[in-house]
Amino acid sequence: MKSIFSFLFVIASLCISNSVSAQSDTSAAKAVVSVVNLTCDGDMPTIKKQLLNQDGVESVAFTKRTGGASDFTILYNGQVISIEQIRKTIEDTPGCDDKSSKPYRVKKEKPAKTEKQ
Repeated sequence: MKSIFSFLFVIASLCISNSVSAQSDTSAAKAVVSVVNLTCDGDMPTIKKQLLNQDGVESVAFTKRTGGASDFTILYNGQVISIEQIRKTIEDTPGCDDKSSKPYRVKKEKPAKTEKQ
């Protein structure tokens, strides 16, 4: 009898765990943000590191720098961090050559693409 209750407890725990993880997936979001004023190949890893230090940012990938710009694809939890906070983090990142400057700018021509995961 005791083993039956233990078995049922384990099954119930697994069901609750799966339910909670499915709910957390609804807050996952993806944004593609264009960043300009990049002067060297060290700029993108600097920005990536700054973003990954923010609560709610899950992953960051970037394209090769072309014409002083790069696209960053950011997976984040929209319940923890907003796209506005992500943009601010990018623009507040110190330059990789001059730590007293904040040269990076999010391209304003078109809004960042965001989508639910």
